[in-house]
Amino acid sequence: MNLGSVLVMPVRVGLTAAEAALSVAETVVGTVRVAVSPTTYSALGAVGLPDTRSSVGLLQQISKLTSEDRGLGHALRPGGPLDRLLAPGGPVDRLTEPGGLLDRLLEPGGPVDRLTAPGGPLDRILADDGALDRLVSEGGLLDRLTAHDGPLERLLAQDGAVERLTAPGGIVDVAIRPGGVVERALAQGGVLDVLLSERGALERLLAEGGPLDQIVSLSETLAHLTPGISQMNASIDMLQETVELLRGAVGPLGDLAGRLPGRWLRSSKGELLPPP
Repeated sequence: MNLGSVLVMPVRVGLTAAEAALSVAETVVGTVRVAVSPTTYSALGAVGLPDTRSSVGLLQQISKLTSEDRGLGHALRPGGPLDRLLAPGGPVDRLTEPGGLLDRLLEPGGPVDRLTAPGGPLDRILADDGALDRLVSEGGLLDRLTAHDGPLERLLAQDGAVERLTAPGGIVDVAIRPGGVVERALAQGGVLDVLLSERGALERLLAEGGPLDQIVSLSETLAHLTPGISQMNASIDMLQETVELLRGAVGPLGDLAGRLPGRWLRSSKGELLPPP
């Protein structure tokens, strides 16, 4: 998931919830029309079937779906998540207002423009033998993550990390409650506002010649150094073998020199002197 998707996610959630509410209303209207239509009862009676789409039955089902103890009902209740998300001056307004976070993010020459420019970070990631290619290659990181009893399977297991995170009263529940971490991050002057502001941290990170460019350049340099390092390892192994051979030869020579009788010593003038 890229950064643009993360930022527009609240908007998508709001639109999805609104569409769900409209679908519920359309279902109710359609049910009433079907229920009061004379052809409904005559058609069902002709084939000997009971009226399974009665207005009362469907209205009861809709009532259950929109009750406060269900997810849809909780989202649609007055003052609920959808109301707070779409309220004037709320997160969606702040994201989509002129000169807001999305405008600054998507402006010409902005972070997204630099990220997707030819030869930019995204282009290098998607290149042949780039990061994405290595990620999805056979035996690569993705294969290891999705292997049997691998990290992903352990995360999604019963009583695993994901279940503990999303449990009532868990970290996610605490983060998205009113006044929680997410709401503070999306508030005016919050973390996202500071991060995406003009000359903010994200803009400096994605700037030409910035930290991200330097990291990518460093990885390319290290990739070029890899063959040389492999050759150096082979040379070091050969040197170690040579040292071992010399060490094995020096020992016997020393023992032989110690056993030679009547060694002659050379004076400081280079004359040969008999031993004392």
